[in-house]
Formats: sequence, C-alpha cells, structure tokens
Amino acid sequence: MIISTVGAKHWKTRLAVALIYLVLILGAVTMIYPFLLMLAGSVKSEADADRITPYPEFWFNDHVLFQKYVESKHNATIANCRLAWGVSVPSWRRIELPEPVAPEIIADFGAWRETDEARSLGLLGHTSGARLLPLNARLWRKSMEDKYDGDLRAYCQDSGTMVTDWTGVMPPFEIVGRYRLRSGTEQSRQDYESFKAQRPGADLFFRDPQANFVLDVLSAKYGRTIGDLNAALGTYWRDWDEVLLMKEDGAPPDPLEADREAYLRGTAPLQYIRLADIPASRDAYHRYLAKRHGSVRAYNAMHRTSHTDFTDVPFVAHIDDDPSQRVEWEEFLRDPAFCQTAWISLDGPRERFLQYRRAVCGRDEAAVRATPTLGKIAAAVDYHDCMASSRELRKEFTKRNYLHVLDYIALHGNGIVNTLIYCLLAILTSLIVNPLAAYALSRFKLSTTYQILLFCMATMAFPGEVSMIPAFILMKRFPLWPLLGGVAAMAVTYFLVAKLAPRWRMGRIALSALGAGVLVGGIILPIVLGRDGSQVSLLNTFAALVLPGAANGYFIFLLKGFFDSMPRELYEAAELDGAGEWTKFWTLTINLSKPILAVIALGAFTGAYSAFMMALIIIPDPDMWTIMVWIFQLQSQSHGAVVYASIVLAALPTFLVFAFCQNLIIRGIVVPTEK
Repeated sequence: MIISTVGAKHWKTRLAVALIYLVLILGAVTMIYPFLLMLAGSVKSEADADRITPYPEFWFNDHVLFQKYVESKHNATIANCRLAWGVSVPSWRRIELPEPVAPEIIADFGAWRETDEARSLGLLGHTSGARLLPLNARLWRKSMEDKYDGDLRAYCQDSGTMVTDWTGVMPPFEIVGRYRLRSGTEQSRQDYESFKAQRPGADLFFRDPQANFVLDVLSAKYGRTIGDLNAALGTYWRDWDEVLLMKEDGAPPDPLEADREAYLRGTAPLQYIRLADIPASRDAYHRYLAKRHGSVRAYNAMHRTSHTDFTDVPFVAHIDDDPSQRVEWEEFLRDPAFCQTAWISLDGPRERFLQYRRAVCGRDEAAVRATPTLGKIAAAVDYHDCMASSRELRKEFTKRNYLHVLDYIALHGNGIVNTLIYCLLAILTSLIVNPLAAYALSRFKLSTTYQILLFCMATMAFPGEVSMIPAFILMKRFPLWPLLGGVAAMAVTYFLVAKLAPRWRMGRIALSALGAGVLVGGIILPIVLGRDGSQVSLLNTFAALVLPGAANGYFIFLLKGFFDSMPRELYEAAELDGAGEWTKFWTLTINLSKPILAVIALGAFTGAYSAFMMALIIIPDPDMWTIMVWIFQLQSQSHGAVVYASIVLAALPTFLVFAFCQNLIIRGIVVPTEK
C-alpha cells in the first residue's frame, strides 16, 4: 500500500485523496461532456441547430418542440410557413407561440381538413427537409418499394425518374403559385394522391392567397408594417388581418380596390379563381374566343373539336390548372374589356372552410363572419396538433436522423456484408501472419533480429496516407504469379536442402531457400511471363483490402515481447518429448498467448472497421464499399445532425466490442508486463 492505514486518517492525506478524485471527476467530465454534445447534436435540425446543450432541448421544452414540428410540417421551407400562417417568418428559431383560437374553430378545421375537398387543396408536409429524411418521405419510399417489390427499374419507368438506388426515391413535389405544378408522370401523381389520402389531415398545410396578397404584394408596395400602409393610403386599419383580399358583401370601397383586382387577374393561383357562370359572362367568353381565333374552324383545328359556332363552346367557370384550358382562360381573365371584375371571386382554402362551417358544422352567420384569417387558424391548429402528439413527435425527432443513416446504409450496395467479411478476413490474417513472424524472431536468434524489429517499427513513423498511393499501384499491378512461384521455389528448396544436406544449419538452409525464391519469383518468372502476364489487378477484391495491412510492425513487436517472456524450459521439455517446431508453436505458444492474441484481434477489427479512405481508393466499385465508405458519402450530402448520428452509429460496434472484451484487453496488456 502506498498510504498506510494510520496515515490515511490524517486530514492532509484525506485532502490529497479528495483532490485526486476531484481531478479524475473533472477529467471524466471533459470526456463525457463532448460526447453528450454529439449525442444531442445527432437529433437536431435547422430549428435547433444553434442550441448548444448536452441534451436535446426539445425533450423538455415545448416551444423548441413546436419550432421543430413547424419546420418538419412545412417541409423545411420558410415560404410554405409564411404563406400558410400569413406572417413573416425570419427563421425557424424565431417562431413564437401563436395566438389562441376558439376550440370550436380548431375542431371545425380539424374535421374539414379530413375531407377530400381539403386534401385536394392542401400540400402534404413532412415529405422533404434540409438534407433530412422526415416521416412521410420514409413512408413514401417504403410504400413504393413494397409496391414494386424492390424493382427499382420498374419504379423509374412508371415515375419517369432516373435514380440509382432507393435512397433517391422521394415524393413528387408540388408548387402552388400562379399555376399548380406537379412533378412526375400521371402514374406517380396517382400514387402520390393515394398516399396523401392515407395520411392524417394534420400533415396537410395550405398556402393562403390572403397571405400571399398581404406579404408579397402590399408589403412590397407600401411597406412592411400596417402603419406604412395607413400612411400611404390614409386608412386606419389596426392590423393586417383587417386587410382582406375578398371583402364581405356590402362592405364600402377602399383604396385597395385596384390592388385587389390586379392581384386576382394577374397573380392569384388560377385554381382558386372562380368566374360567375351567368349569361353575360358566357357571352363575353364567346366574344373573346371569336376575337382570338377569328373563326370557329381555327378554334376546332387547335382544340380538335367540331363546334359549329362559338356559342357551342362550353363556358368553364373554374379550372383545376388544366394546361389545355389555361392559356385562353387566363387571357380572358386578364382582359377587363371582356371579363368584368364583378364576375371574379376567390374560392380558396378559407372560402371552402367557411362554407364547411355553414353547411356541415351548422354555425350561424355571425360565428362564420367572426372566423379569423386562415393563417391564424393554421398556426393555432399546428400548435394544438403539436401538443396533442408531443410524445410521438419527441420519439420521431429523436430517431429520425438515426433511421436516415440506417436506411441509407441498408439500401446502398452490400455495405454491411462487405464490412463483416472484411473484418473477419483482417482478423484471421492478423492472427496468422503476425504470430508467425513474431515467433520466428523470438525463437530463432538471428543476428539481425533487432534491425528487423527496428524496420518493422519504423513503418509506424509514417502516416497511413503516405502508403495509400503505393498500395494502390501495387494492388493494381500485383505480381501474383511471380510471388506464388517464388514461394513455391522457397518451399521446394527448403525441403530438398534439408533432406540432402541434413548437417547444414537452419540459417544456411533458410538463406538458400530465400535465394531460390528471389531468383525464381524476382527474375526468372517476370522475364518468362512478361510484364502483362506476371501482373494481375486486385482492385475491387477483398484481397486488396486485407493484404496491405496483413503484417503490422507494432503487432509483431508486441507478440515478440510476449513470446520472449515465455520460459525457455517449456520449449526444451517439448523438444525432449519429440515435439516439432509446428507443435511447439501451435500447442505451446498460441495456447499461452490468448490474451495478447485477443488484443491483436481487436486491433485488427478496429483498423478494418474504421478504414474508409484506403477502402475508397483501392475499391472503386460501390458494390464492394464498406460501411465507412458509405457513411463518408452520406456525410458529404447530409445535414450536420445526420453526420453526428452516423458517427454515433458507426462507433457502436467498436464500443460494444471493447465493452464486452475489456477483461481480455487488460489481460493482454498486464500479463506480459507481469511476466
């Protein structure tokens, strides 16, 4: 004992011990704290990426959870959120809690968004992210993989996309501007609509024309605040919510009449515009067609119809962004000489919701008129949905990035299988080559033993990157046949000389065998076979991964020290019993060296599992890439949180191996020292 029993009771000794423990605790904190930061960072997104805490803040903070939910629901696009809520959103991190809305309005909106009408107007959320993989994107990919039974080529043919693997399969996107644009083929759009119909209404969001009019038209023209608008127009509005795109019936005119008309005619989404279907509007539309085409024959030729007169052409009061009707319908809408302002009305999400409240919910007219703007309702409903499913959301945001990494690795090539094979081969090779080399240096006292050891240890002075290019060239032009011929010549020469000259010393026999091997493998076979015939390419094979690290100078040094510590009497007794060199090596040396061999195996596993740059260079074929190469590829195209998640997952196998094998590691390090 360093401290005696009596001395341990003195206050100075106790203080010294306490200080030692304090230093150890501080050292542990300096290791654990960065690890906790990485764990917390692995579950983040853009909404909380700037919050540096050793724990995920959204686990305990509902406000942060709401910000992450809003980001995910609006597909990580600020424009979607600002047009859905009708407010300016500088960033996800600055989103505040919305104003409360009456519970009956929230209930009515929740029921309305489950209808087919609402689903046709809404956009599906949680389908894309800032280099993240949200819930609906994962479910869409899984549904397509199940539908096509994993046949990626069939999916590409039906969807009109060109992806190389299932990780590139994403839901078709929709853009609601003046026109509603949908990506993909008709088949993919049908699949997407079917998928959207199966998702809960809480996943939908609506881009409100009212928000577009206020935020993008009025704010740009008159100023960002309601005070700027009042100063420019001489009005007395108290809030932007009072500035309505579609005024109530009987409301007096105001200075924004021209702005409203210009927006409805030239900017508002066509799918939300409805024209009055009355005789005057139909007559005006037919006169417009006559002016545009000149004759009904020209109209028929363009549209492949057989009308006898323009009055036979059906009048369309509303189009769902049909490209065949869009051009003429939009031109008619834009021309005030034909289309009167009184005929134009808005039929957007808010108008449909108000109709639903009247017809289905049975609300009186006063309650319907008191309904807030769609943006206020959407924000309040989003907060309500978030709090109602907070437990599930916390689970989803915690596992989302890890599922992204696992999904990427599982769907890319044979990364897991290749890594298992590579690690097993690396361990097997290290446990064969290194013990043989160390045993030879330990048992046969060569005069150059320490020079050989120095040469082996000198390889550690150079970083692994230095040998990558030479290793690549060697694997690309590997002298396989000269090498095999040289080994065969060495073996034959060794046995012949040992048989014919039994009095020769072992060193002399070995030197003769080595000379024969060099002569045959290094000179004769290269000349006979030529350069092309003697070299083969080992690229894209496991041999290219295993051979460069088959012999490790540090492992040989450790093993030689361990073998030297074994009693010489064991080998002398074995020789007296008639044991050969192989018996002494396998029965005695290997059996007594299991702790250090475990350390060698762990070192080989760690080196093989963590190798990515070398594997990337000498294995150009993605089908042969290991997990680390795929993770490296993932990190170059993913969010920082996904990078952290990939690091955590990549560290798990090594952590588990060391956690369960720590006793073997300690024995492998301590036992040689004790001996």
